[in-house]
Amino acid sequence: MSPELAPPDEGRRELDLRVGFGLFASETQLDSLLSIARRVDVEAGQVLYTRGEPSTTLFQIVVGQVELGAPELPTWRVRDGGAVGLIDFALRRPHARTAIATAASQLIELDASDYRDYLEDNFEVCHRIIAQLCGRLTTDLVSDAARFLSNVGERDRRSYAKVEMPLVERLIMLSHVPAFRGTSTQALANLAQSALEHRYEPGEVIAQAGTATNLVSLLVEGTIELELPHGRARRTRRDFVAHLEELALGPRLTTAIAVTPAIVLQLERDDLIDRIEEHFDLATTLLAFVATEQDRVNDLISADACRVA
Repeated sequence: MSPELAPPDEGRRELDLRVGFGLFASETQLDSLLSIARRVDVEAGQVLYTRGEPSTTLFQIVVGQVELGAPELPTWRVRDGGAVGLIDFALRRPHARTAIATAASQLIELDASDYRDYLEDNFEVCHRIIAQLCGRLTTDLVSDAARFLSNVGERDRRSYAKVEMPLVERLIMLSHVPAFRGTSTQALANLAQSALEHRYEPGEVIAQAGTATNLVSLLVEGTIELELPHGRARRTRRDFVAHLEELALGPRLTTAIAVTPAIVLQLERDDLIDRIEEHFDLATTLLAFVATEQDRVNDLISADACRVA
């Protein structure tokens, strides 16, 4: 697609980026992002990209609406302020849906390879984008805890109830956590070294609603229950204790309580950010994990509520 460029308007374009892809950038980072961004206007009915095409471009909607559809998939509608193409970009897959403007729209267009380079050069921005997406998604997840957050299943047979978890076992465990699958061994080893092991007895609180999410907690062994504003969920598999909320910023919405004796690995958020700075593949793996969850949630909730696609 080669849309006609709108007349230059640097002040408005900068404002658009401040509330979208560049929300958390410094002035220097914002200038860098502005250098790769293009403002485009499209008419109703114009195709932004077609299903099956390589994911080479992503968009932010300044004003307007875009519909994403495919014959056998639920239709998504993204409106003012929403991102289009971000899930395909994060998952490094061809476009899963065709994107069509359903109203005259003003967009910010970014080349995917340029944006990937920008994120690699500005790891803090990448972390904040992941955190922001997780925060938005958590609101949807806690609205139906039983469907979105429960992950009760078969537990691993090996137990660390009586021994401290060896470093190599921590690394292996982390490699099976959905958010870290595909991360390099070196990045996982660094995470394993940074993590602290904590043990909780039944009834003990692992994380409290209303407190800051400056610790990222991963369940190694045991059963925990999440208490939410509108329900409860149980988790037993090796995964983040409170799912995406562990990566979000701001006060927690959930309280996590041990139901059985539980072993938890905890990372300081600053340690996680340091590892992201050292290993960009960790950032892309986390972004892909969040995109996978966004993809799932978009399909399960009302398409009209979708703001990232």
